[in-house]
Amino acid sequence: MDWQKIVIHHTASPTEVRRSGSIVPVDAAMIREWHKTKGWSDIGYHFVIMPDGRCEEGRPLYRPGAHCNVGHRNFIGIGVCLVGNFSETEVPDAQLSGLVTKIVQLMEAFKLGIEAVELHRDVSGATTECPGRYFPTDSLMKELEESFR
Repeated sequence: MDWQKIVIHHTASPTEVRRSGSIVPVDAAMIREWHKTKGWSDIGYHFVIMPDGRCEEGRPLYRPGAHCNVGHRNFIGIGVCLVGNFSETEVPDAQLSGLVTKIVQLMEAFKLGIEAVELHRDVSGATTECPGRYFPTDSLMKELEESFR
C-alpha cells in the first residue's frame, strides 16, 4: 500500500458495554464484530487506541481500510480510531498520548510529515463530526510538532 495519510476517528460509542451481564471494554475485537455484522470483511480501522493509551491492531496494513469513503482515504489513509465518543466527552490524557505515540511510529515508518495527519471530518467531502467536537486538535498537533523538532 502507498500510505500517504493518517486519518483519525473515534468510535462514537461508550468505552464499555454490558454483555452477558458483565461490563466489558470496547476494543478492536468488539469493533471487528460490529463491522462484520454490517457485512464488512473485517474491522475498518488499522489501529484502535484504548482509553488507557494502549494500541490494538485492527485491519492489517497490507489491506485498504474501510474507514473513510471520500478522498480515496481507504486506499491512501491509515485509519486510527480512538475508543470513545468525543462529541460528548474529552479525550483522556493517556489516550491522547497513545495516539501521539502511534502516529509518530507511522510517520517514521512511512516517511510522512505532520501535514499527512488529518481528522476524518477534515477530509474533503466528509460529512461527519468525527472524531468529535471535543477532540483536542491543537494539543495533538502541538505534541506531534514537538516530537519532530
